[in-house]
Amino acid sequence: MVDVMGQTPEEFQEMLNAQIAEAERKAAVLDEFLTTLKSARLTGFDSRREVEVEVNQEGTMTRVSIDDEALEGSASDLEEAIMEAYSDAGKNMSRFLREQGDRQFGGGDSAVIEIVDQISSRLEQLGR
Repeated sequence: MVDVMGQTPEEFQEMLNAQIAEAERKAAVLDEFLTTLKSARLTGFDSRREVEVEVNQEGTMTRVSIDDEALEGSASDLEEAIMEAYSDAGKNMSRFLREQGDRQFGGGDSAVIEIVDQISSRLEQLGR
C-alpha cells in the first residue's frame, strides 16, 4: 500500500472530495451574493424627505425623485438636498452590503469580508 501524505489512497481521495465539495459550496454562496448585489437598489432621503435618490450596488445614482416643495427653495438648497439624499442612499447600500456579507459569509471568508469593507467604505463617502 502506498501512502499519500501519510494517508491511504482512499483517505486521501475522501479528503480531496471533501475539499472539492466545500469549494463548490463556497462558490455557490459567492454566486448568490453577487446575484443579490447586482440587483440591489436602495434609496435615501434628505432631512426634509423632499428628495429621494436611488443608487445601485456601485453607488451610481439610478433615480432621483423631487417633491414640489423642494423646488420652492433656491437651486443651492435643492443641490444640497440631492447630495444629502445621495449620501443617505450610499450609507443604506453600505449597510445592506455589510448585512449581506455577514449573513452569507459570517466572518468565515476574510478575503470577501475585506472586499465588502472596501466597497462599503466607498459607498459611505457618496455625496460628500
